[in-house]
Amino acid sequence: MKTALLASYEKDEAVFLLAQTLCDNGWQLLGSAGTAKYLSGRGIPCRDVAEIVGPPILGHRVVTLARKIYAALLAASPEDMGELERINMQPIALVYVTLYPLEATIANPKSTQKDVLEKTDIGGPTLLRAAAKGRRLALSSPAQIPLVEAWIKKGSPEKERAALALKFAAAAERRVAEYVAASASYLERLQ
Repeated sequence: MKTALLASYEKDEAVFLLAQTLCDNGWQLLGSAGTAKYLSGRGIPCRDVAEIVGPPILGHRVVTLARKIYAALLAASPEDMGELERINMQPIALVYVTLYPLEATIANPKSTQKDVLEKTDIGGPTLLRAAAKGRRLALSSPAQIPLVEAWIKKGSPEKERAALALKFAAAAERRVAEYVAASASYLERLQ
């Protein structure tokens, strides 16, 4: 059974449809607390990642930043898979992340520095980068969901998975780069 980790700032139809497609095709779903609650409330089984890594800390600012999650995203060799088995963790084959709305918060003239700081996502970009490096399917936009759905409908061929993983890795890295650049530009303006 394949495992997906869904951590979506937006609790919307896009994450629901992706979760439904994955669930209908035998995937196990993990989610950040809000995403897991949203999906479970709509009848889709989704395990809260906190059940694996421990409860959120620092006012819910640290949840997915856990070594078990990153091991599951980066494991590649047979030795790595053996280590995952020893720590009772399955590889994570797909990540879907929509980031906190940092750019919109920066653009809002009423936003304070505290508002911007609160909307600066750390776990989401880290998940996307680890999934990209591990050549998992690192979805960083709802616009990518139809590509995954089409791939699943074709029977999830490995050759196409590798091409999708590369395409999504590039998009995830670009999304994270733009996100971090917006943060850097904002901080530079404060000096």
